[in-house]
Amino acid sequence: MLGVDSNIRVLRVLSQHGGMLASNEIVRGSRLVKESVRSGLLTLETLGIVASSGSGSGRSRVYRFNKDHYFAPSLSALFEAESDRFTAIIDSVHQSVAGMPFFCLFFYGSAARGDDRPDSDLDIGMVAKAEDLAGAVEGLREGLRDAAERLVFLPNVVGLDFDDIRRLDEDDDPWWQSVKQEAIVISGKRPEDVMSFDGEARG
Repeated sequence: MLGVDSNIRVLRVLSQHGGMLASNEIVRGSRLVKESVRSGLLTLETLGIVASSGSGSGRSRVYRFNKDHYFAPSLSALFEAESDRFTAIIDSVHQSVAGMPFFCLFFYGSAARGDDRPDSDLDIGMVAKAEDLAGAVEGLREGLRDAAERLVFLPNVVGLDFDDIRRLDEDDDPWWQSVKQEAIVISGKRPEDVMSFDGEARG
């Protein structure tokens, strides 16, 4: 049941939603391709942890997490603990930057895409003025040291100033293009919008 990553993602979406979902909604929520979702649903239905209603295998068929299954309470508790842990991680990032001068704080990479694995880094980006950047980045890294050990995650903090962003944008840098597409803002503006920021740095 949990030996295949796609099964876990399908179960996570259905468990957290709590109701009936069509397969295309599961595709969006799990960020899996249709074939992986279809295969996962077939396996999980066979195991009884997922139930379905409707006719055929098309859009008229909907699926739900079977709360009466023997393993359902344990799986629900696991997914809830995962969600609570991620909330605690983001809270720890917020606490670590309190009082620091910056314009934008975001995470990107596998965590933002939803395809992170247990050994994946949490990629965190920070945008600040050049004169503030080194101190803010080091302060964030140091502030996350205890939380990273307690919550078992690997923070990878990348700092950018306005010249960095201008250069990356002008060079059409592939890394920067992917950051703009997938970044999830923790505080401040989106990373591609900071050049138009006309207020004071957040802190």
